[in-house]
Amino acid sequence: MKRLFQNGAWVLALSFSMPLLAASKPPAIEPVDPVDPITKTGDRKVLLIGLDGVQLEQLQQTATPNLDRLQVKKAYTGGISGTESEQGTSSGPGWSTILTGVWANKHGVVANGSGLANPQYPSIFKRLRQAKPDARIASVVHWSEPNTRYFPNDVAGNNLTLSGLSDAAVTSKGIELIEQGYDFIFLHIDDPDGAGHSHGFGSQYSASLQTADVQVGQLLNAVNASEHDWLVLVTTDHGRQPVTGYNHGNQSKEEKTIFIASNKPLNAEYNNVASGLQNQDFSNIYGHPAQTSLVPTALRYLGVEIDRAWQLDGIPLLGELAVRKLAPARHNDQDISWLADDSSDIDIYRNQQFVTRVNSSDGGWSDASELRGLTDYTLVRNNTPASLRLNKANITAAVSWDSSRAYFFRDDSRYVRYAKVLDQADSGYPKTTSNSSWPGFGDQGGEVIAAFEKQAGSSYYFFANGQYVRYNNTLDRADSGYPADVNNANWPGLGDYANNIRAALRGKGDKVYFFLDNGQYLRFDLGDDRVDSGYPTTINNSNWPGLEDYASDIIAAVKWSDSRAYIFLTGQRYIRYDLAADRAEEGYPLKINGSNWPGLMNP
Repeated sequence: MKRLFQNGAWVLALSFSMPLLAASKPPAIEPVDPVDPITKTGDRKVLLIGLDGVQLEQLQQTATPNLDRLQVKKAYTGGISGTESEQGTSSGPGWSTILTGVWANKHGVVANGSGLANPQYPSIFKRLRQAKPDARIASVVHWSEPNTRYFPNDVAGNNLTLSGLSDAAVTSKGIELIEQGYDFIFLHIDDPDGAGHSHGFGSQYSASLQTADVQVGQLLNAVNASEHDWLVLVTTDHGRQPVTGYNHGNQSKEEKTIFIASNKPLNAEYNNVASGLQNQDFSNIYGHPAQTSLVPTALRYLGVEIDRAWQLDGIPLLGELAVRKLAPARHNDQDISWLADDSSDIDIYRNQQFVTRVNSSDGGWSDASELRGLTDYTLVRNNTPASLRLNKANITAAVSWDSSRAYFFRDDSRYVRYAKVLDQADSGYPKTTSNSSWPGFGDQGGEVIAAFEKQAGSSYYFFANGQYVRYNNTLDRADSGYPADVNNANWPGLGDYANNIRAALRGKGDKVYFFLDNGQYLRFDLGDDRVDSGYPTTINNSNWPGLEDYASDIIAAVKWSDSRAYIFLTGQRYIRYDLAADRAEEGYPLKINGSNWPGLMNP
């Protein structure tokens, strides 16, 4: 059972299964010796067990003697909050990440109701089938969606695919497959999530964890009895909301916290919690292993070389260490960061092309290229790749149409409509900036470099080629006769700077400020219809308190309200400016991300 949020309400999605008896006493199982991780000499096999909706803190408070036979380490899901990789802590994104080794910004499953995953980032079922045509592969699940909704084309190549079974039936079939010596088995057990949604934390939820633990024990016993050398990995797709445990989906520490359990000794990425990371949010949760590491770990154990062209976000938890903790940098002069734990070489690839070799001890790197839009970086260390996707687009112009909506233009030729009251981008954006979406812009829609609202129902847009458009907001089209050249006849005093404009900001009264590419600005008076005398002048802390250090970095500006404006800088940064106090607010600039500008930089 899954609760899906659709059309503003929670609904139930049912798959065929035995009824949940979470409150009943779990069946007893005879304790056995821990799984021997070393002495098996048969062929290597992998068993991946998924326990849906398990809150690690609740698990740690529950008697689970069978999971105690394994090493159990905290890990995280949900991507890195506030970056391109952030994803919902729900089952669709979680299981898709577990089965692909990439976050939702690559596999494309952003919610339980999503359709087919992006075939460019296939599941481990397809990766393994392509690498080992004779491998025996199985996916046996309680919750059907991974098999039937997200990866039906991938599992079509499996030797066995079963969906909608009860947890008991999943376990029984798993034991059969272990005994038959399958090479890779994915099993999904769902009842803990159902107990959480129905009862929250409490006796029923604890009983469901104990029942799942018994089922894990039965599978471990089958592994013990097998002649083959099994790597057993146990994990969950997401945590649960704090305190009550009924739901999940958001970016709280509890919902982002998962676990990865193993019967084998794994490497430092698994065992050592990283300290000193730039991003220590959620009590340093990113110092723990990522959910994306399960696929590369399983593939490496099965002898499949990880191809850097796959752009996997996760790194193997066994064998030689790849670049650890690859993430968007939080320093303004860097694009990416990593954990520097030695001085080995790192080869950096951008969009599959070699760029440079750096020393691991650098801890970060800045890309000096002029690329815009989605950019994929792959860093190779010890012949093992780790990848990261960034959106390199910058805001080039912004305009507030009214109290409820604003428009942002980007240098990847796209724009975003932003709901000011909800403080998020509207769904369906970004869209291509063109003459279709902005009638009258002509063929230069991707070259908007400044904009401001003159009055209710009327706005102006300036282009990189020195032209401008007067736009009728009500009719949603440019007025006739535009685009026109910016010159001293229609913009007295501005014409000589038409090709130097970087941003425009409507100020108090009739004043409009034009920021130039050399760190200067002009003040234009709409009432007098001319640039005020004494301009241009240099941006400094006397006339723009707090902006002097960023004068040459300004690329967009927007008046948000009578008391607030936003100034956008190169490198996806922004400053909040207090118009009433006439100064930049403290704590800025900040990086634009999914938390402070939800959806603004969506790919």
